[in-house]
Amino acid sequence: MSYFQRVRMYSLAELTVFAALLVVWLGSLSERWEAILGWTHGIGWIGLCLAVAHGCRRGLFPWWLLGATVSPLGPVGSTIGFELLARSAQRRSLDAS
Repeated sequence: MSYFQRVRMYSLAELTVFAALLVVWLGSLSERWEAILGWTHGIGWIGLCLAVAHGCRRGLFPWWLLGATVSPLGPVGSTIGFELLARSAQRRSLDAS
């Protein structure tokens, strides 16, 4: 699995944690799970930012992806960015054939 695919999956996993956190928080379901998901998301988001920054430094990702990742959208922005990049690569490979 490529670095692109690993970080793309990590972004999707972080988005899932973030969505679960929002559901628990908005629904006032459990303070314990809110804390667990909050810490998991916080640490996971920092890791995601570092992984994307590393990919940008290596020239694997465009720098705008890091901007989308560190924006207030967080994992939503990075996941959208990764999907746009993946679809763009698919179009280029289809055009080449």
